[in-house]
Amino acid sequence: MNFVHRIVLVWIIAAAIPLLAGCQDGDVVRLKDRTALPFDRMVGEASKSRVIIVGETHDNQAHHDLQLKIIRTLHEGGAPLAVGIEMFRAESQELLDKWWRWGMPTEQFEALYRENWGMPWLLYRDIFLYARQKRIPLVGLNVPREIIAKVAREGYGSLTGAEKKRLPPGLTCNVDEAYRSFIRRTYTEHAHASGRSFDHFCEAQMVWDTAMAIYALDYLDKNPGSRIVILAGSVHAWKRSIPRQITTMRPDVTVSVILPDPDGKGGLTVEDADFMVRH
Repeated sequence: MNFVHRIVLVWIIAAAIPLLAGCQDGDVVRLKDRTALPFDRMVGEASKSRVIIVGETHDNQAHHDLQLKIIRTLHEGGAPLAVGIEMFRAESQELLDKWWRWGMPTEQFEALYRENWGMPWLLYRDIFLYARQKRIPLVGLNVPREIIAKVAREGYGSLTGAEKKRLPPGLTCNVDEAYRSFIRRTYTEHAHASGRSFDHFCEAQMVWDTAMAIYALDYLDKNPGSRIVILAGSVHAWKRSIPRQITTMRPDVTVSVILPDPDGKGGLTVEDADFMVRH
């Protein structure tokens, strides 16, 4: 083997390492019994639910690779599905539909993405390209950021009638003590907050979670043969967040929650998610 061939072989092996280092058997834990599962077994069990929520840290590429692998595995298994995304507002749905139906060039879609979301395009690019390639519907779940910001500052009661019309019909904002405790534990920067500012912050999170749950359920009602995979920040994906809103509004809709191990310590429990994936 000459020098050039050795260089090429080294390059091929190096390029393959990230693929081989993906989610391997033993990296998945079913939290109800702390059993290690093969990846495909996890997806098979989760696919029994109509809603599969996969959490993420927005700037973690490994989390997006995991999301794409789950979507691909479900699609290749023949499961009719859509992908609900926190990264797009529901009011952008008409343009989002143009993208996955091949009615919009990539450059225009990138610009639309940047209007909706602040993270680098490359983090999500492969998910969006795969959805378009396979004609998998993409469903915008988010609400206008200015409304969330106002609720966080001034509370849900400060919204005008016109502002509430930009939220999904039927949305309410009922923050109980269990949710307040969850928010306080999850958002460490607010652990010592008190008074109205913390109440408003909880209300903003509740509006966010509830709106995304309503938009996802609306899609399922209009497409009764489909499942929906929801991609959202892990704080929205935890069982106390979007999943709780879905099951409260529609107890007949089953939900599976898949979360990346947040700190590498394996501290998630069945109260947080159904499956934990280590990276």
